[in-house]
Amino acid sequence: MRIFAKKKSVTTTPYSFVKRKLLLVSILVAIIFVLLGVRLGYLAIVKGDEYNRAVLSQRQISYNSEVIPSRRGDILDNEGNLLATSIKVYNLIIDPKVILSYSDNRYLNATIDALTFVYDFNKWEIRDLIEKRKDASYIRYRRQLSKEDKDKFEEYRNAKNEEYKKLGVNDRISGVWFEEEYKRYYPNDTFASNVIGFINSAGNAVMGLEQYYDNELSGLNGRKYGYLGFDFELENVDKESVDGYNIVTTIDQRMQRICEEKLSLWQESGIGSKSASAIIMNPNNGEIYAMASTNKFNLNDPRDVSDLDPLYVEETGIENIWYSRWKNICVQDTYEPGSTAKVVTFASTIDENLVASDKIFDCKGFIELDDGVHKWRIRCNNRNGHGVLTLPETLTNSCNMSMAEMAELLGISNFTKYQKTFGFGEYTNIDLPNEADTSSLIYSKESMGRTDLATNAFGQNFNCTMVQLIAAFSSAINGGKYYEPHLVKRIENESGTYVRQITKPVLRQTISENTSKYVREVLYETVESGTGKLAQIKDKNIGGKTGTAEKLPRADKNYLVSFIGFDDKDNPNLVLYVVVDEPNLEGEAQASASFATKIFHDIMKEVLLEDE
Repeated sequence: MRIFAKKKSVTTTPYSFVKRKLLLVSILVAIIFVLLGVRLGYLAIVKGDEYNRAVLSQRQISYNSEVIPSRRGDILDNEGNLLATSIKVYNLIIDPKVILSYSDNRYLNATIDALTFVYDFNKWEIRDLIEKRKDASYIRYRRQLSKEDKDKFEEYRNAKNEEYKKLGVNDRISGVWFEEEYKRYYPNDTFASNVIGFINSAGNAVMGLEQYYDNELSGLNGRKYGYLGFDFELENVDKESVDGYNIVTTIDQRMQRICEEKLSLWQESGIGSKSASAIIMNPNNGEIYAMASTNKFNLNDPRDVSDLDPLYVEETGIENIWYSRWKNICVQDTYEPGSTAKVVTFASTIDENLVASDKIFDCKGFIELDDGVHKWRIRCNNRNGHGVLTLPETLTNSCNMSMAEMAELLGISNFTKYQKTFGFGEYTNIDLPNEADTSSLIYSKESMGRTDLATNAFGQNFNCTMVQLIAAFSSAINGGKYYEPHLVKRIENESGTYVRQITKPVLRQTISENTSKYVREVLYETVESGTGKLAQIKDKNIGGKTGTAEKLPRADKNYLVSFIGFDDKDNPNLVLYVVVDEPNLEGEAQASASFATKIFHDIMKEVLLEDE
């Protein structure tokens, strides 16, 4: 029997195949990791700054850059009482991007409910706004809320969010915040409105001291913002705001109130007029203590015309009404001054030594002048003539013809020189905007004729402003010193430290002290025994001059009447000028300076009694 040996077969096992495959995979993975490491190293070393900045810039986009508002300076009266100030208010800001940042609207409904609950806003209006402007991060929804309004919402939000948290729900009030702002506030509403001016809704100064001293009152806003530092960290920076300066005015609150009250009484309880105005000034330094008119408005709501007939508003035009109310008559209106200007003619003639103290004038009621082309008959205010007058009586009786004779003695060259010296035809440079330009409203030496000279002598045929005339008159009675009228005496910082003291030097000498003293005596006699008797105040040495001017066109028979006077012939410290434009009477019935003289008396009496 043959025995055969069994042959061994050689085969590859599954284990060895897998082993080789794993080896290959391991080698490939190792290569990939090496390449990835190299790439990451490259990115970290070469491109790291770029990527860091890209990431941080996204963080910076979400950072709110906020304005830090400056506080506008206060306006104060001469005793430090507030006439205008700035109070902090808050703008309600809605951020739709935050409110809609979750798809389940966990912020949307809660936030809308909170706004409608606290402020009674229209929920559908807010929802529509948020959804329409879903990509916005800043919507100023309400302006100038009070601190109480702001606190009310924040307290409700904090309490409600805590309640949501305890309930374990995702709802939250979010995406609403408050931006600080300052609101201009006028504590006395209509008080000195045409002098103070106001800040409009756009934050711009409109008229008055607000506009003239805008640079001093305005501060400089700061800003809260972020930037990337060298270490790629987002840095927060506050650039502090700089508050505006305060201005201390010359306004005497008591005198201003008296003027306003007496003008209102004339307008509402008496005859009334198109307008009436008054200025009180210190003749010895140009400080204005009061400047008032029947044109006034509420500084806290300057566009309000609810007191007027809607039909009148429609016919007149809202903008015309605003302009009329906001206009400062004392500075912006021009007019023929009438007989108050005789003081300048009288003083100039005396100063030139052109008449002796015993000079006699004879008023026949008119004069006739020939200018080479026409013959003119110029009438006196007394059509029958004053007859024979002494030098003082020419002023106490307000004789037109005597003034024309004095002007003839002065001559055109001298007369126009004195007009300019007393400030007519030139800006007074009062610290208020929009002072009227009267340079084309007076005659030059070259353009003046004999008839112009005669009529100018008694205050006709040239125009001035109230502030021009009170400055000229003050110079005539204060020793001949001409001061610029002004309304601000110093500028302070927020701590009360003086930044600038405002003093106005004597600009020029108009007449001599002796002439000025004589003028005061004659004006005192004008009140004691002449045309200004209604201005008398018991135990006071009041002096002054009436004025009546027929307005153009002469055929309309409309008049502007006035009185200007001072408190004491020996030591004048107050000059008060009152102008009444077109009393509410027909024709020549308007032409009585007694209307203005009575207002002068009532104002000055109360001022002087309270001074005692």
